[in-house]
Amino acid sequence: MAQEPAEYFRGLSAVYTDNIRASDFKANIVIFFLSIVMGPVTGAHDKYPWFMPLPVLLAPFLAVFFCLFLAILPRYARRGHENFIVSRTAKPEDFRFHDDAAYDVEQLRLRCAILSDILYWKTTCLQTSFVICISSVVVAAGLVAIYGH
Repeated sequence: MAQEPAEYFRGLSAVYTDNIRASDFKANIVIFFLSIVMGPVTGAHDKYPWFMPLPVLLAPFLAVFFCLFLAILPRYARRGHENFIVSRTAKPEDFRFHDDAAYDVEQLRLRCAILSDILYWKTTCLQTSFVICISSVVVAAGLVAIYGH
């Protein structure tokens, strides 16, 4: 049996929302463990070569923290504000009920597009931070192995 378009887009919207929550959870976990890893790296800064001062050592951590902050930061687009209301001053007339199925499907499509855009940018920020983090650990391990005392 074919699924109704409204039900399909409601399900898709729920999947996007769950994936956004999962990416936020991943970003929070990485921020926690990154702050734990930052201590030993800062503590062992005397073992790094002379041309690696502490600000240079901490630059990748700050870049990763910035990317993860952008990943956790909520993004509510300006488009689609008719049915996707995020406001501190919402009024009852903002929540009008439309009994038109075509209007409902169109608003659900728009909501899916907004959530897809939010998920895309969250995923991009997470992947960027993971790449910076992994490459920084590899470079730091190499520098300790080569220049360590």
